[in-house]
Order: sequence, then structure tokens, then C-alpha cells
Amino acid sequence: MTDYHPTRYPPQQQQPRTPPYLPEQSRQSPISQPIPRQYPYPQQVPPQPPVRAPGHRARLVLLVACAVAFAAAVLFGALYVGADGDHDTAVAQLDERRSQLADVRERLTAGEAEWADAEERNADLESEHTTLKACVDAVQHYLWDGLAGTARDAALDAMFTACQ
Repeated sequence: MTDYHPTRYPPQQQQPRTPPYLPEQSRQSPISQPIPRQYPYPQQVPPQPPVRAPGHRARLVLLVACAVAFAAAVLFGALYVGADGDHDTAVAQLDERRSQLADVRERLTAGEAEWADAEERNADLESEHTTLKACVDAVQHYLWDGLAGTARDAALDAMFTACQ
């Protein structure tokens, strides 16, 4: 079922087969042979600056950002601790002021009570003064006005009435 027909495809000449060409190697062991140089002449390569990794700048930016964030955290921590201490001081001062204010209020209340007592005593003294003034005036009239007879008896009755 093949379409091979001898007239259709001319026969090819066959050439003798030869094995592929391989360089000849010496029969010595490979360890004792010198290492062949790759280049016949030594090449001078100019020194090149070290090549930075492509992410070096990004790594540096991240490192600086971390350092700034850490410094900010330390700063805010110090401010928080300082504010907490200031708050404690302020609370202590407030408590002290409140106790002083309570003492002043107690003294004010006691002073107001004493003032009310003094005002009451002054009113009593003024009332007593008015009463005694009438008595003193009646005694002076009786003694110093040189009264005689019925006028003297009327002044004596007025003195007893005013001085009771």
C-alpha cells in the first residue's frame, strides 16, 4: 500500500558511512593534564562600579519612613507620659483648691452667722439705748432743771415711768 514505484523515485547512491569526527585525546589521565586556557591572551576588564539592586532606592525610602514613624511614636509616647504627669499634677492642684475653697466657704458661713448675731445684738442694743435714753433724759430733767413743787413731783413720776 505504499506508492513506491522504482521509476518514480530514482534510487539514491549510498555513500559509505563514516563515524563523526572527534578530536583525538591523549591517553593520559585527565587529572594529570593541564587545564586549557579559554582565551589565548589575558584580557583586561576595566573595573566597574558595583551595580545597585533595582529595589535599593525603595528599600532606603522604606527604611527612612520606618525611622520617622519610630521617632514619631517615641515623641508621642513621651508627650503622652508628660501629659499624664501634668494631668496628675493638675488634678492634685484642683483637689487642693477645692479643699481651700471648702475652708473659705466654712469660714464665710461662720462669718455670716457671726454677722447675723452681731446685727441682732446691735438691734437689741439700739432698742435698749432708746429706752435708757428716755430714762436718762427724765433723770436729768428731775435733777438739773431746778424744779419745785408739783413740777418736781410730775418729773419724779415721769422718771419712774421711763426707767422701769
